[in-house]
This record gives sequence, C-alpha cells and structure tokens, in this order.
Amino acid sequence: MEGRVQGDPRPTDRPPVRLTVVVAAIFFAALAASALFSAYHVRGHVHDAVARDSKLTTAARLHAAGDRLGFDPAPFDTFRAPLRPKERYAVDVPPGAKGPFITRGAVVRAYAAFYFLPAIQVTRADRVFHYRFR
Repeated sequence: MEGRVQGDPRPTDRPPVRLTVVVAAIFFAALAASALFSAYHVRGHVHDAVARDSKLTTAARLHAAGDRLGFDPAPFDTFRAPLRPKERYAVDVPPGAKGPFITRGAVVRAYAAFYFLPAIQVTRADRVFHYRFR
C-alpha cells in the first residue's frame, strides 16, 4: 500500500480493472476457439453429407454449374488436366450473346476462373484456354 498511511479509510485510487481485462480476454479467446472448432466440425459433416446423400456422382457434381449454363465439359476437362496450382493461364472466348447484364463470353471466363482453381486466370499468359460456343 504505497503512499497511504496505515489505517487510512479512503479507498485506493486504482480501480480493479486488471482482472476484468484478463477475464474478458480469456472469454473472447474461448469464444473464438469455439467458433473455429465448430466451423471445422460442421464443414466435415457438410462435405460428408454432400458426398453421401447427393444423387449426383462426383463427376456430375463437378460439372453441375457448367451443365446448368449449357457448357460443353470436354474442353474444360482437357485444359484442366495438365494445369498445376498457381499456374497462370488466359481465356480466349468470343463475346457471345448478350444477356440481361453480361455477355456469354464473360460467363465462360468467370466459370473458367472457378473451374480451373487453384490456377490463376490472367489477361495474357503462355497457356491459353480456347472456348467456342456450340
């Protein structure tokens, strides 16, 4: 009790905040750990449920978005086979028909960016994916 005379009835000037800050830090760390653990646990269950309960085969699930958009899956599969992660590639596709908001060629470029992950789509590259509409 520095700076106080023994028997001084006044309360100390230091508020009891240290314990509150420590308790709050422990609480938020436990909350974050719980959220991360739960997300990891749920992700595994969702992945298993999709693989087990889906009526689609693995190949059908892989091509579901492209089938919905009416794309031929053969050129995508052929180009994807030799691609390595982080390899850069470009997409050569004509603009195609204009939809309400976007051209058909832009849709192919967006789908290719998703389908060829983890390769990286750039505007100019040595590897070029050529796609023509049927």
